[in-house]
Amino acid sequence: MASKMRRAFTLVELLVVIAIIGVLVGLLLPAVQAARESARRSSCQNNLKQIGLGLHNYHDSFDAFPIGAATAPAGGWGVSWWMRILPYIDESAVFNRITFSGANTGWTCCGSAEGAANGAVMQTATIKSAACPSSPLEKKRDTGGGLTTITQYHGISGATDGDGFTNASDGLSNCCGCCGGQQATGKLAGTGALVVGRTVGFKDMKDGSSNVIAVGEASNFIWSALPTAGGKQNVPVNGAHGIMMGNPNATTVEAAGPGAMFDRPFNLTTVRYSPNAPAINDNASWPGVGDNYGTNNPLSSAHTGGVLILIADGQARFLNDNVTMLTLRQLCTRNDGGTPAPY
Repeated sequence: MASKMRRAFTLVELLVVIAIIGVLVGLLLPAVQAARESARRSSCQNNLKQIGLGLHNYHDSFDAFPIGAATAPAGGWGVSWWMRILPYIDESAVFNRITFSGANTGWTCCGSAEGAANGAVMQTATIKSAACPSSPLEKKRDTGGGLTTITQYHGISGATDGDGFTNASDGLSNCCGCCGGQQATGKLAGTGALVVGRTVGFKDMKDGSSNVIAVGEASNFIWSALPTAGGKQNVPVNGAHGIMMGNPNATTVEAAGPGAMFDRPFNLTTVRYSPNAPAINDNASWPGVGDNYGTNNPLSSAHTGGVLILIADGQARFLNDNVTMLTLRQLCTRNDGGTPAPY
C-alpha cells in the first residue's frame, strides 16, 4: 500500500506569508494608532466640556466665573479657579476637604498649616477632568511637600500686545517678581475670562462669550533643558506648584497699573506665543517662559496640529497651530472690540 505524502509549507511559502502579515500590520498599525488618538482627543474635549459646565454652573450661582488666581484670606498664596469649580464638576468630596480660610491656603508645600493640610488632600485626590489622556506629562508632581495634582488645562487671563493688537492702558502689568530668569521678563494681562484678583462675568465680556477663550490646554512639553550627560531632558512647564495654587497679590492688574510687578499667577497664562510654539532648547529668547512658572508659557498639546480650547460660552473647540497671533490675542481678550477672524 502506497504511503500518502503529507503536504507542508515550503520555506519560501512561509517567508511569503510572514511578509504579507508584516505588510498588513504595517498598514493597520497607523490606523489603530489614529483611532486611539481620536478617542483620546474626544476624551480631552469632553474634559473641557465638563470644565465649561463647571464654570457655567458656578456663574449661575455667583453671577461670575471664579477668581482666576486668588489671594488667601489671611494673606499669601490663595487658591486657583480650579478649587472653586470642584463642586460643579462632580468633585465635591475633594472640595469638602479643602481649607479655604487662613494664610497661604494654595501653597501646598511650605507656606502655612492650612496649606500643608490642603497639600495632604491633593496627595490623595484624583481630579478626573484635570488631565488629557494624550498628554505625556505627569498627573501628579512633588512640589516640595509631597505629590500634588497637576492640571493640564490653564485659564486664559488675556494676551500681550503685538501683531496689531493693543491692550487697554490698564490691562497689562509686569511679571514676575520671583525666581529670576525668564519668568521676570513676563507680562500679565487682566483682560481675559479668568484673571488675578477679580471675578469676570458674561456681562464683562463685551465681545460676547462666543468670542472669548476661557481655558486652554497646557498638556505637552514645550521646553527641553540644555544637553546633559544623559541627553536632553524634557522639562514640564504646566504648573510647578500644582492645581491648587493661585496668587498672593491683593490687587488686580487694572488697579495696579502697567508699571506694577506681580508675583506669578499659577494655573493661568497670558498668551504671548503661538500654540505649540517651537521646542525651546534654551529659552533665553522666550521672555516670560519658564518651568517655575512662566506666566507666558504657550498653550501646548500632544494632539497633532493644534490645541483644544474652551470658549466662554461652553464650546470645546480645536485651535489650529497656524492661527494668526492677531486672531489669537483677540480671542483671549474679553473686551478688545475686535471681531476675530475664523479659526
